[in-house]
Amino acid sequence: MQGEMDMNLLKKIEELTLYTIAQEKSIKNQNAKIQKLEKENELLKTLLERVTKLEKQLQN
Repeated sequence: MQGEMDMNLLKKIEELTLYTIAQEKSIKNQNAKIQKLEKENELLKTLLERVTKLEKQLQN
């Protein structure tokens, strides 16, 4: 009886460990995507500022 409970607990620990590893991998991938999007967003802001400046120059 005790041995069976121990095996069930070990199995559950293994499942939770594998789940945690998968979650960590997912979080790492999401963080990489966030960093990429933040860089792209900064570039877009810069380009928008430049376009706005050029439009103002053309209007004058």
